[in-house]
Amino acid sequence: MEFSPLYTSFEIPDPARPIDPADRGECGPSGELVPFLPPPLDAAGLAGRRIAALSCILGTYGMGGPGFFELDLGGDWLVIAISGAGDWIHVDGRLVTDMFHADRRRPAPWIDGARDELSPVLTGAEITSLTLGRDWLRLTTHRGTLLEIAQAPETRPRYEGSKQLRRLLPQDDLRRAVFLSPTPELWI
Repeated sequence: MEFSPLYTSFEIPDPARPIDPADRGECGPSGELVPFLPPPLDAAGLAGRRIAALSCILGTYGMGGPGFFELDLGGDWLVIAISGAGDWIHVDGRLVTDMFHADRRRPAPWIDGARDELSPVLTGAEITSLTLGRDWLRLTTHRGTLLEIAQAPETRPRYEGSKQLRRLLPQDDLRRAVFLSPTPELWI
């Protein structure tokens, strides 16, 4: 049985109802959680937005997370809500993350443990365009950098355990899993 790698149901902390750090512990939310239904993305509205930072570890359930990819756009976070998103995304033809690249003799990814060669490439860049399809994504920057999720699952490393392709299920739609979040604290 295959599972969908996409997430489309979220909660975010309510800034009007914060939780005292002493009461929430190490892994708790910063505020009372409220449902968050991301509105459809206005991809054209992203043109000209500057990337302030990026992360491959967005999303949490309190003790860990699914590894969403996000671009900090200075107050909004562009989220790609795919489990282990870095293993799906290529930037200029190179995978963002690939934990087993050395074992499988694949090229090193942009981000490997503490080594991050991608942040200097994307930080400060302006988005020039974003186009999305049901099972693909292309984002370009003014520097000519191309961030993409290719339609062909063969371009991604297989899941290590099952050896299955990283692919979307027929009922999945990537356009529902790429959105702007008002916070980087995204609970699943």
